[in-house]
Parts: sequence; C-alpha cells; structure tokens
Amino acid sequence: MGQQQIRVSFSLGKKLLIGVVGLLFVSVAFLDVSTIILLTKDKRAYTFQMQSAEAMLAGREFVGHVTGALDALRQSLASFDPAKPVTLQQKAVFESVLKNQSAVMAVEVNSVDPRTAAMSPVLKSSRPDLVERGGSAEEDLGITPELMKLALGEIMKNSFAFVNVSRIGRPPVFAVLLADMKSASASAGIPVAAGFVPLQGFASDIKASKLVIAVRDGWVLYNSDTADFYNKKNIADDPLFDAALSSQTSAGAREYEIESGRFLGSFIKPGFDLVVLTQTAWRVAMRSTYAMTEKFILLGLMAIGAAIIFAVLFSQSISSPIVRMFKATREVAAGNFNIKLSIRRHDEIGALAGSFMAMSHKIEDLIKESMRKVHLENEIAIASTVQQTLIPPPGYTDDNIHIHSLYKSANECGGDWWGFFKVGSKLCVMIADATGHGLPSALITASARSCVSVMHKMAEQDPAFSFSPGAMLGYANRVVYDTANGKIMMTFFNGVLDFKAGTLTYANAGHNPPWLFKRASDKFNLTSLKSTGMRLGEVHEVPDYKELSVKIAPEDMLFLYTDGLLEGTNAVGEQFGKKRAIRLVESKLAEGPEAVIDTALGDFMKHNGLKELDDDLTLAVAKILKTGGDAGNA
Repeated sequence: MGQQQIRVSFSLGKKLLIGVVGLLFVSVAFLDVSTIILLTKDKRAYTFQMQSAEAMLAGREFVGHVTGALDALRQSLASFDPAKPVTLQQKAVFESVLKNQSAVMAVEVNSVDPRTAAMSPVLKSSRPDLVERGGSAEEDLGITPELMKLALGEIMKNSFAFVNVSRIGRPPVFAVLLADMKSASASAGIPVAAGFVPLQGFASDIKASKLVIAVRDGWVLYNSDTADFYNKKNIADDPLFDAALSSQTSAGAREYEIESGRFLGSFIKPGFDLVVLTQTAWRVAMRSTYAMTEKFILLGLMAIGAAIIFAVLFSQSISSPIVRMFKATREVAAGNFNIKLSIRRHDEIGALAGSFMAMSHKIEDLIKESMRKVHLENEIAIASTVQQTLIPPPGYTDDNIHIHSLYKSANECGGDWWGFFKVGSKLCVMIADATGHGLPSALITASARSCVSVMHKMAEQDPAFSFSPGAMLGYANRVVYDTANGKIMMTFFNGVLDFKAGTLTYANAGHNPPWLFKRASDKFNLTSLKSTGMRLGEVHEVPDYKELSVKIAPEDMLFLYTDGLLEGTNAVGEQFGKKRAIRLVESKLAEGPEAVIDTALGDFMKHNGLKELDDDLTLAVAKILKTGGDAGNA
C-alpha cells in the first residue's frame, strides 16, 4: 500500500501556544488602552471641575476687594465738592473716610482732562498701617499719566476702571479708579478717585493651577506666575481669554494648544468686566495618569510573560493526545489497521473552543456595558454639576433686600429652579418647578434659566425694558414650549419688587402661591400671592398672564417654595402640609431668613426620615430692608 508522508512544519501545539498568547496579548492590550483612555478622560474632567471651582473662589474674593474699594471711593468723592477749593474740614472728612475702612491702603483724587488724560492732583491720603501690612511703600502708590491714559476709555464708558500698579520686588497691588461723572465740568475736568488695593496673600489656597485675572482689554491685574505678572503682559491674544470673551455664558472650560504646549483651562466672568482664568499644563494635569500608564504597561508585560509560561504547559497537555492520534495515522499509512481510535468532531477541544468563545463574547459584552454605565454616570455627574451653577448662591444682600435660599434635589438632576436679577431699583425674583424630576426636567430648567439670563441682559441694556411679570412669563412660555414640544410643563412664579415705588407686582403660571408676611408692629400678617395662569409649555401662545400688585415695606418677608415642601411625605405617607409649613415659617420670621430656612430644612428632613426625597425641595426667603426715596441707587 502506498504511503504518503506528511511533514508537520507548524505543529498544533505551536499554533495553540501562539493563539493563546496572542489572544491574551490582545485582551491585556485592550484593557490597558481602555483603562488609560478612561483615566485620561476622567482626569481631564476632574481638572476642569477643580479649575472651575478655583476660578469661582478667586473671582468671588477679587470682586469682594473691588466692591469694598468702590464703596470707599464713593464715600471719598462724596466728602468734598470738586467744583470748589478743598477746605480743611473737607480734607479731615476725606481722611476720616479712609481711616474707617480697610479695603484700600491709600486714595488719591485727581482732576482729569477727558481729552488729554492730563491730571491735576486734588487730594491724597493713605493708611500707613495698611501700607505696611500690604508690603508696599507709600511712594509706590500713585497713578502715572501713562496708566491714566490707558484707563481713560474704560472710565468714560463705565465710570470705573482697574489698573495694575505692582512694582517688581513688591507684593501685588492693583488700583480701582472711580470717576464722579456728575461733577465733571469743562474747566475743572472729571474728578477721578484711585484706591490702591493690596493683593498680598490673595488666592493662597489655589496651588494646582495658574491663576490670571484680567480686564476685558486683556491687561492683567493678577497673575500667580510672577514672571508674567510683573511684566504687566497683555493676554488679549490668549486662546482661553478669547474664548471667555466670546462665550455667552459666565463660565466655561476648554483644551487648547499654544507655542509653549498643551493646556487645560477654565474661565469665569464674575462681573465688573473682569475675566478669571485658571490654566494647567497638560503634562502637569496628566502626571498621575502617566504614572498609572507605566504601571499598567508593566503589569501587562508581566501578565503576558506569565501567560506564555502557562500556555506552553497548557498546550502540551492539550496537544499530547492529538500527537498520539497523528502517530496512529502513520501506523494506518504503514498498513497497521489494528488501531482503535474514536475520532469525533465535537470533542473536548471543540467544546473548550466553543466555551471560550462564548466566555469571550460575554466578557466583551460586560466590558461594553460597564464602560457605557461609567460614561453615563459621568455625564449625569457633569450635568448635576452644571445644574448647580444655574442656582444662585444661598445668600445675597444689598441695601434693599436680604435673601437666603436652599436647593435640595431628589436626584442627581432636579426640576426645581429659582433665581433673581436686579437692575436699578427693581429686583425680579422667580421660582419654577418642571413636571417630574431627573435629567429631562433639568434640561427644561436650564432652558428657563437661559431665558431669564436673556431677559436680564435686555433689562441691563435697554432702559425702556418693561418689567412686566406677565410679559416675561409669556416669553418664558414660548421658550419652554419650543424646548419640550408640550411634553414637559413648568409652573412659574414671577415677581418684580420696585423698591422706589414700594410695590411687588407679580404673575403666576400655576405655581404654589408665595407667602408675603407684612410686618405689623411685633407680628406678621400673612398674604398669599394668588394669581392664576396656565403652566408654561402647555401651548405655544397663551392669554396675557394676570398681574397683581401689593405694597411692600421694610421688614416685610417674602417666602417662596416649591410643592416638594408641602407634598413631602414621611414613612407612613403623611404629607408635610401647608398649615404646618406656615406655622413653622411664622415662628422664625423675627429671627431672619437664615433662621427660617434652617428651621424649615431641619423640620422637613426630620419629617422625611431616612428615605429619599419624594420631590425636589427649593426654599427662598427675602427680607425687605429699604424702600422709597433713593432705594436701589446704591
């Protein structure tokens, strides 16, 4: 019988070895690469979040310096008559104003020609103790003609400006310039007061990012990088600064590249035409990620090495019976048919291959599902963080009103929103509740918040803007309807407090009526602000919302809330209730808004118990401080 010799050049054991090692290599590489990508994205999002928080804190601190300086400068300008020679008594008052404040180290007043920026000194005084504490010298605190020319445009536009007056080797200092435009005259010029604010120790808690604060023209007022700071560098061509100016929002973040490398940056616009930037070099932000990458690669190589040893031993145990079968075929080829072999297509190797493939597909599905879940959780977390920025800070106070508020969401994203804006002597306060809660409702609240921001901007730019609560509700209704296509509705209360007129004009789109507690001697009388109207988003066009008006006076208290307060249930299903809420609020009115909010939250959470909230909870208490006369001008 003819015999065909078959030469095995690539054994099944080698194929199995290469296949197992290759499969493990691909799996380890896939897991390493996926993990590294996920870590990089997570680190990027974390860096943006930290930068935004740092920028917000620095912006608030800097605006606090600016506000204090402006208050001191207003009092300084009011201490004398610029049209007449300064008397000794006026000079004494001027110096007394400086002595009784701590916002500025020194104040100088110059009469400035608006055409040439030429300056004529009027008054100057300083606080030696503050100068010493700020690490400056009195001879360094002054406005040069060059700085006045640089700031004159902003002064003529806004009546105020900011300039960097820091000296090399000295702690940072910036100047706030405030012009008394009402006292300007062609002969004497414009009285301009300059207050010098120390920045020693400013933003000392911010260490992870480079912090830059600049005006809209790009001139830097503060830079944590001293080399750039003392050069008084203009950053108008910086990509992050340009993105901040062109952004329609007050905060944002972006990744960008410049000649010096790749950066992650965030910005915030805290007001006064200021821009706060936080920047972190990509290599610095990803330093820990790079270290983890090296460890993952090392672990991957170790895993592959161990897999090779395992595969060699494993392939030998699997290929041994196959080799015996191959030798048996040689016997058959030689004519030895006395061999009993039972060859089946569906043997252990086939079953193992099928099980392995099924397991591989299962692992792949689990990995994809885990990645999808992590990605979704990250998106929800980011959406929750963004929504928190839509809610105003819990405390606000000016000459006319003191507000304290609380927002507590039932989920990561909620459907409640409240806010306010003030233009001149009028303050518009709003509270809203979208149907349901979660991400869809949060998107509707974001749309409503954007609508309110547009109306705020219109009110600031248009002196003829109508502070009609009903008209504003009509505008918001169209926005909500266009956003949700009638699928999600929103209750909305809108009230306008006119501090000069001493009135509260309001309209209501189906929201729980707020409570106005009017002060009457040693007690408060409750007035429920009832005004009916369709919820926002039911139809595109609605009839004009009915407007009502009530008188307000100092010491009056306005309490706003959502239905999460009244309808919140305890473990046995009992609602918190309107009567209980009114009694609770009335018991703490005399102690102020903070006491009302703290007591309401404590009592409500005690009622709710350990279970999750049934609905979002939003509370706000506004105390009227001053009405009539010059209310709202401060």
